[in-house]
Amino acid sequence: MSLMGLVGSSFGKFLSASNLSQISVREASKKAGGSTRNRCKTTHGKRRGIKVYDGQRVPAGTILVSQYRLQMMPGWNACLGAGLSNIVSTCHGRVIITTERVMPKKEEFDKLLPLRNAAMPDHLLQEKIFRAHIHVIPDEQHQYFKLVEQI
Repeated sequence: MSLMGLVGSSFGKFLSASNLSQISVREASKKAGGSTRNRCKTTHGKRRGIKVYDGQRVPAGTILVSQYRLQMMPGWNACLGAGLSNIVSTCHGRVIITTERVMPKKEEFDKLLPLRNAAMPDHLLQEKIFRAHIHVIPDEQHQYFKLVEQI
């Protein structure tokens, strides 16, 4: 049986013997793949860093530092905000940024000895470790008050 007999007489007009040799099936030369463009190159920055500098006055609830890891520690009248990444003031006052020496406690490390099977090296006790702290010194209360009898 020929191809013309299988297709039928209706397609016989469209397909002639000369056109059958020219028809071929085209296959994909490359597999489908994702785009190679970098689509994340226009993302905006996270605006992290110190928001309030040394000596500035801030109201309560102001974000003092936005950070990815805990690089600055909260000090007096400052606490860690949501996600443990922001440091927020807890009262009205003036900001002070200090660098303080951290003394490692050998007793705290000895509690971890059974878990780690290691001893605290002596050079860690002699090493000087410094951390930046951010404090909020509260403003003095204004002496504007009235006695109950005067109201």
